[in-house]
Amino acid sequence: MLSQRSLEAFREVMRTGTMSGAAEELLISQPAVSRLIRELEERTNLRLFTRHGGRVAATPEAHEFWTEVERSFTGLKQVERAAEQIKRGQRATVSVAAAPAFAQAALPEVVAQLHAQRPEFRAEFLSMTTLPVVRQVALRQCQIGFGILTQHKFEIDVVRTGALPYRFIAPVGHPFSEKDIVTIDDLSGLDFVGFVDSTMTGRAFDRRFAKMRHPPVVKMRSYLSSVISALVQRGLGVGIIDPFTAEDHVRMGGISKPLQAEERFEYSVIKPLGENLSSECQALVELFEILADRHRHRESAGS
Repeated sequence: MLSQRSLEAFREVMRTGTMSGAAEELLISQPAVSRLIRELEERTNLRLFTRHGGRVAATPEAHEFWTEVERSFTGLKQVERAAEQIKRGQRATVSVAAAPAFAQAALPEVVAQLHAQRPEFRAEFLSMTTLPVVRQVALRQCQIGFGILTQHKFEIDVVRTGALPYRFIAPVGHPFSEKDIVTIDDLSGLDFVGFVDSTMTGRAFDRRFAKMRHPPVVKMRSYLSSVISALVQRGLGVGIIDPFTAEDHVRMGGISKPLQAEERFEYSVIKPLGENLSSECQALVELFEILADRHRHRESAGS
């Protein structure tokens, strides 16, 4: 059986990059760390580090092993934190994994409403890209997840899916402030702040712009809608983002207009495979859908 202490030593060597750094973190001697690492290598029959004088370098096997070790430590920390919260009567009732557009813009509003209805409601949020959201939910480390559409339906249950209109954003004083609706052709030749092409939104609008005779000039890119909003606010171009972040953009003094486009901001709400939603999670989903419907109605009203 692998010893907890040897796993702790391995984890700290991976985190600090040195045996001495791990020794400082664990409050033991460097030879003790080396002994624990040798013990772990013997037990696992893996060569985890190569030695070069007084320095060590992690092997590819170590990086693979690190993923599993870190996952187990994360789970252990969650158990310890839960125990402490239960002892204090502060147990989080809902653990949520969410892509940034949801964690930073949509869910704070929803959670505030839910807390007003249920003052005892508590939640713990993890913000990450969609694939890690799926993993957190599939591993049952979070009770519910909010992200873009996923094809990992054999790992999780899809609770809800939907699509919302994108919004055009610009800095204060932009000429389009007088427009009721912005079209894709209106963007011709404009400086543009877009999403990186590793995102679905980035790829979708890159394809659309590639068909234009005079596409917008992409000056900056980010995978976070909040960063795109911040760059647009500072006059680096215009942008297209999800409606949740667009509302925050307006609250910060910027301009947001309906965008006439086929593309939609598609989302999914997921839960662990085979599990039932708690009443708190169900309420969270229902309030989120009310918020999403509000944005759909804004599109139909042209506002």
